[in-house]
Amino acid sequence: MKKGKFSPTTTMLLVVLILVAVTVFLNHKKDRDLIALNESKSKLTDDSNAIKKSSLKELIKKNLSKQMDAGEAQIGAGNVLTLERIYTEAEINQMSEEKFSELLSATEKKLPTKLELKQLPAGALHRTPPIVIQAGRDLGVIKEVLKIHETYENVALPFYKNCAKNEAGVTPVRALCLTNLIEIKKKNGQPLNLKEYPNQLVELSKMVTEI
Repeated sequence: MKKGKFSPTTTMLLVVLILVAVTVFLNHKKDRDLIALNESKSKLTDDSNAIKKSSLKELIKKNLSKQMDAGEAQIGAGNVLTLERIYTEAEINQMSEEKFSELLSATEKKLPTKLELKQLPAGALHRTPPIVIQAGRDLGVIKEVLKIHETYENVALPFYKNCAKNEAGVTPVRALCLTNLIEIKKKNGQPLNLKEYPNQLVELSKMVTEI
């Protein structure tokens, strides 16, 4: 059976999500790399000044590599909420409103938080965290369902609103929720007070939608 395909708009939103996630990483990378550097230096002997810079860089590189492995292990260590659920085209076409509501509830529980990102080892942030990428995919599934079942949009509006306003949530994910909210409101000629949302989210949404 065919799997649901993502539209060009969804793909653009995922790109924005990844770009902003990289920015999140850059904001935290400096302090974490300094910590890794200090830990590496503490392991050197009194003759550390004689060691070539290349050797020190290699040691740091190995430490970061271990942290990356530890981060990925932590992310996928049997946590059922991180497992990806693949929906087929038939499942999306036949999805009832009740099942859609269950999908929204399950997705909301899986959305990553700032605290979860902070708890990841420094090395895990050298790439876009899997939990952020997964959130983009989950939101993409919801959007695919709404393309087939437009009558479910009113059910999705509270989900998008809560996601966008969740201060504990990750910025790129919140921006993606706000973008979807804006698109539905605009499509149905419904008003939306953007002043209720942080300027950063609004600006990110402007990158992929005309508001």
